[in-house]
This record gives sequence, structure tokens and C-alpha cells, in this order.
Amino acid sequence: MKAGKKLLAILFTTVIFIICLGSTIYATELDSDKIQPVQEAVIEGTDHAIEDTQEAEKQIVEEQATEETSFAGKEIQMSDSSDLMEEEAALCEEDLPADGQSQVYGIKSKEEEINDGENKKEEKSIDEEKIADEKKNVEKKSIEKVDEDKNDGSNKKEDKEEKEKKEKKDKKEKPSYSKGDLRLLASLIYSEAGNQSYNGMLAVANVVINRTKSNVFGHADTIKEVIYDNKWCVQFTVTIKDKKSGKSILDQALECYDTGKFSGPNKDTKKESMQRATKAAKAALEGENNIGGYLCFRANNKYAASIKKKYDYKVIGGHIFYRTK
Repeated sequence: MKAGKKLLAILFTTVIFIICLGSTIYATELDSDKIQPVQEAVIEGTDHAIEDTQEAEKQIVEEQATEETSFAGKEIQMSDSSDLMEEEAALCEEDLPADGQSQVYGIKSKEEEINDGENKKEEKSIDEEKIADEKKNVEKKSIEKVDEDKNDGSNKKEDKEEKEKKEKKDKKEKPSYSKGDLRLLASLIYSEAGNQSYNGMLAVANVVINRTKSNVFGHADTIKEVIYDNKWCVQFTVTIKDKKSGKSILDQALECYDTGKFSGPNKDTKKESMQRATKAAKAALEGENNIGGYLCFRANNKYAASIKKKYDYKVIGGHIFYRTK
């Protein structure tokens, strides 16, 4: 009976041992303290040995399960760590620049920072040069504008001065006269040369103007004094008054000039003649001269033959113009 129990215990122990060896690759070596009760149970062959053996086997199985669970947890933890490292590596690869420069997690290399600094300096220098060039262009345009304004102002000033000089010159060259001078001279021309052309009338007007400037007639300096001069004799017979009417031919012409009314036949012809005489008088007063320095005139008839022999003369229309002194 005892031998049968020992044999049974040995077989059972052997089966347990085989199960323990083939259960898993993660099993660890059995602790000698835990196997010892089984060996004692086999040797002694007691009922307690079998119970102890079963209890030890149960404890071994629980420890193996615990070790398997711990190993599985470590394996899962290692797997998670591996996945995390792969994700971080992928992120690092994404952050790396395409040209292969050393840049990890957005941190630039020292060389790149130096290059960026130099590029910024170059860009700043270029911007400063552009600003300086623009400033120079603005200053240049401003200076050119100032010069143009100065030139324009200078030219305008010169033009103004030249205009003033010309006006003064013209004013000096053109004798000043009054309305009374024009009225009296036009009436004399109408009286002396009413039937003559414009040039004939202008020549008579210039005889009067020349006498106002001549030393020969130094006692007569104005238009009125020349016309009414009788120092040596009556110079213009049209100034002699008629005994019946008390008026001279010049007095009648002055009335026609003032009123614009003409008596007798051919009123329109007389009116046109007065207009022509006025035009000639105005021209002579403003400096137009067609006889030079001649101081005298008379009808160009047979009595003018002696004048032609003695003096220089000029014939215009029905009159001969000359100078005796």
C-alpha cells in the first residue's frame, strides 16, 4: 500500500514537473523552498505530502500566472514606448528641412542664425540705400524746381523791365498832346487842305509840328502859338477874321469839328474831309512825318517857280513844301 502511494506520488510529481516545464516560455526556475515540500511528500508518502504537493502546485500556478501577467504588462508598456518613439521620430522627420540642414524641433543651427542675420542686414542696407536715393531724387527735384522758379521770376522781371523801358521809350518818342491841340490842328488842316489827300493833310500838320521844335520860330512853342503867330506877318491866312461875320475860316472849321454839322452843298464830302484831317493831325502829333524838317508850304502854282529855284522842296498834291532857313 505504501509502495503504491509512493509510486502514485512519484507519478503525480513527474506529471506536475512536466507541466511546469512545458507551460510557458516565460516561467522562471522553481524556487527550491517551494519544491521541497513536494519532494518530502514523495519521500514520506504521506497524505499530508499529497496535500502539500497540491497546495504547492496551486501556488506555483498562481505565481506563473502572476509572472505572465507582469510580463504581458511589460510587453505592452514596451510596445507603447516603441510606438511613442516612432511617433516622435516621425515628428522630428517632418520638422527637418528639405535641404537636410540640422534643424530639430524648430531650433535653427548657429550657421543658419548667422546667415539670417546677414540677410537681414543686407535687406536693411538695401532699404536704407533706396530711401537715401529717393531722398536725393526729391532734393534734386526740389532744387530744380527752385531754379526754375528763380529763372521764371528772373525772366518775368526782365520782361517786365524791358516792357517798362519800351513803354517809356515809346512815350518819350511819341509827343504828348491834348484834346485841344488835336481839335485846333485838325481844324487848321481842314481849313488849309480840305480838298487834299491824307498825305497832303499830314504834310501840312508836320509843318506846324516842325515849327514848335524849330529855333527859327523859337517864340512859338505850342500848336496854338504857331497857328496864330503874326510876329512877322500872318502865318496862316485862314486865321484872318471876316469883317461881316466876325469869324475866320478856322473859326467855322472849329464849329464843324465841335458839332459835326456842315453847311452848304456836299455836306457828306465835308464831313469825310474833317474825319481825314483829324486822322492826319493825330498821326502827326504821335510822330508820323512825311516831309522831314520843312517849315513852310504854299499852293503849287506859277508863284512857286521862284521857290523851286532857291530852295529844296517837295510837292505833295496841290502844295509845295520847303524851308527858307
